Amino acid sequence: MIKMTKKMTKKMTKKMTKKEARELLLKKRNSLTKKEVKSASESIIKDIDIIIRESKNILILGFMPIGNEIDLRPLFDRILSGYYSENYNIDAVLGLPRVCGGDMKFFRVRSLDNLERSKFGILEPKSDSEEIIPTGAKVLVPLIGVNKNNQRLGFGAGYYDRYFGIHKDNMLIGPAYDFQTCIDFEANEYDIVINHVLVAR
Repeated sequence: MIKMTKKMTKKMTKKMTKKEARELLLKKRNSLTKKEVKSASESIIKDIDIIIRESKNILILGFMPIGNEIDLRPLFDRILSGYYSENYNIDAVLGLPRVCGGDMKFFRVRSLDNLERSKFGILEPKSDSEEIIPTGAKVLVPLIGVNKNNQRLGFGAGYYDRYFGIHKDNMLIGPAYDFQTCIDFEANEYDIVINHVLVAR
């Protein structure tokens, strides 16, 4: 479990602007050690593994980590290797996002080795990949923080807010460190609500 310092906790006693909350939370996240990130990521992966094994067929929409984000690549490798099909007879499909102009779309991924780096430095599917229009998907959403209503604080580009403001028939799951939850920031009505926040133990 990764806690805030007393100094950071004091700063968060009042409602913050999104900019203030981003700066504070990213500073904390950037200070994590590789060991802390690995431990938290393994904890989250165990929780997602349970969700997958409770399903028969499942579409997982994930994200590739940047910096000290929760790293779900070991889970993605497990999905792509056929592990769930071979051991549990579960048809698990993986999709990842790609920024296309001013919008974001999801594409099916069959290998993490076949990704390319975007202008933002994020690995994403190639443009000729098979697009996925999700319905009933389990969407692993990157986040900087969530408030008490589980509204998401992202980087501010609005890709996820716009996309899932349209594609609403999906479950949004937010993998998070404990210090990223119940953040009092000035949310807007278009900030998407995370259906289920998975907090690393």
